[in-house]
Amino acid sequence: QPFNRMEKKLERSGVRFPRATQVSLMQQMNKMVRPAAEAIKADVMKSGYIQLDPTPVPLCDPARPGRTVESTVWGYRAVGQDLVWYQFESERGKSPDHPDRELKAANFKGKLQVDGANGLNQIGVADQVIALGCMAHGRRYAHEAVVNGDENASVYLEVYNKIFKIDRIAKRFKFSEDKRHEWRLRYSLPLFELMVAMAEEEIKEAMPDTLLWQCLHYLIEQQPYLGRCLTTPGAELTNNGVERALRPLKTGVKNWQWIGHPNAGPRLANLFTLVENCRRIGANVEAYLTDLVTRLPGHPVKKIAELLPVAWKRAQEKAKSAAAPPAA
Repeated sequence: QPFNRMEKKLERSGVRFPRATQVSLMQQMNKMVRPAAEAIKADVMKSGYIQLDPTPVPLCDPARPGRTVESTVWGYRAVGQDLVWYQFESERGKSPDHPDRELKAANFKGKLQVDGANGLNQIGVADQVIALGCMAHGRRYAHEAVVNGDENASVYLEVYNKIFKIDRIAKRFKFSEDKRHEWRLRYSLPLFELMVAMAEEEIKEAMPDTLLWQCLHYLIEQQPYLGRCLTTPGAELTNNGVERALRPLKTGVKNWQWIGHPNAGPRLANLFTLVENCRRIGANVEAYLTDLVTRLPGHPVKKIAELLPVAWKRAQEKAKSAAAPPAA
């Protein structure tokens, strides 16, 4: 909730809790929990497989009181570990400069999955990053064209659907990673290559900037990165995992509406990092944060991993199990 809303709500109960005090407490809390957020970031960067996507967030403009500008929160999801780290940038848009800087600073090695925005599939240390595309975005272009009455796009939508169906079958029957990869090479890859060949011929006669043209253009432009989703062992077909991780943030914006100051952006990113990682594993967020700020001041930095959400929840469950009375 916005600070002013909490202030007024508490006033009705006879409690004086000014916004300035709330901001001060948030600053202190961020200073305490930042090592935990940084530890999650380090684990994400060491994961070997990151899904990356940004989302816009309104930011109060210090140069124009009462007005907002668009800032950006980047979501980094470690596939496999299912960890999420958020990065705040006061600049708007999908500029690749910010994640490029972070990936290079961490010397990231492995798979990086993005949605096809300009420049994102070229970031990180050269020869250390395998750039993957997003089949869901390609399917979305085909679906929009079909919905708007362009039947020529239906064949592309059908092929995308078949590729996704093959993966669903593999998941349903719990294929091993090796067998799923074999299925993709045997069944999905030929379908994809046929679809690309069709698109390369059809785009020559397609009307520019139509929905069908956008569908074909995305497929052809992203062909190397989409193809790697099928040829790279362990790759996911889509970037949907990180998009789902950003959804709670977008829902929150509807409540608190904007970030009050550029300095508050990194605090928001750190706290959302902790909250979202708790939410993903079903940990009690309030209990976790309360315990975290209580124990962190005297906790060795080298043992910060013990206080991260997954380890914390495991310890809580172990303690609860030990305290439970023996079965009759």
